[in-house]
Amino acid sequence: MANEEQEQIPSVDLGQMQRKAFGFRIASNKEILLYDDLDHDPFRPHRIHFYAILFILKGEGNHYIDFKTYPYQRNSIIFVSKEQVHAFEHNLERKAFFLLFNEEFLEKGSSASNLMQELSLYNYHLYPPVIQLQEEQAQLLRQLAENMRQEFDTTDDLLTEEIVHASLIIFLCLAERIRKENRKLNPRSKYHEEYVQFQKLLNQHIFQSRKVKFYADSLLVSTKTLNRITKEMLGKSAKSYINEFLVIEIKRLLMNTSLSIKEIAYQTGFEEVTNFVKYFKKHSDYNPTEFRKLY
Repeated sequence: MANEEQEQIPSVDLGQMQRKAFGFRIASNKEILLYDDLDHDPFRPHRIHFYAILFILKGEGNHYIDFKTYPYQRNSIIFVSKEQVHAFEHNLERKAFFLLFNEEFLEKGSSASNLMQELSLYNYHLYPPVIQLQEEQAQLLRQLAENMRQEFDTTDDLLTEEIVHASLIIFLCLAERIRKENRKLNPRSKYHEEYVQFQKLLNQHIFQSRKVKFYADSLLVSTKTLNRITKEMLGKSAKSYINEFLVIEIKRLLMNTSLSIKEIAYQTGFEEVTNFVKYFKKHSDYNPTEFRKLY
């Protein structure tokens, strides 16, 4: 991924917002939007280096994630993944819980090991980030969130972290079950593990290669098999998925950095700027300069 970005707007680490010694925070809508210690504007796009849940208890509006607008209403839950770019709207009347956590906190202890890989909630390439709860489902998850908030706000003892951790796992597992029920998902694909490994390789090497063969060789499978994996998991070819993945990363660089178009072209693996511009326009309907002006 682009670790050498020159940010125009900040990336946000959980450490800037957490108030405990462990990697978790839960706050109300107003606490997040009016938090005095923020060194970024929450209403402008910013990249987060942790996982987030926005649980809407009252109100409606829009949330902005990776250049798309997602409407929400009462009993919506919005999942924002690590490294995604998002922004709040000006909506202080909204009532919501905002849960923040890092992977180290979630997967502490053997029972939760690799849980993040099992969750579809944060796989934004597969599923939209918003799920809509029925009233009974919302009441159950709201009670869990309120319990986490109460525990988080109490004076720490030896069990505070454990109780919050267990409650978060239950919250995520219940939300995962609801998503599967809502979407009537098929049983887990036999290609799930290979798909997860493919995503990891894309995160590591997307600026190095756009070739299907490169990733197939890294996975020790044929290009035909890799296409079969993406067709079953995503309904598209491996090449289409690679292109979508890269275009999102290019958009993030265009929006989040002061790098020139030429610098971004070279950083993302293009030897010629003209080829970069043609590629981006083909897959986004804008040339890079036009897209940058939009944001």
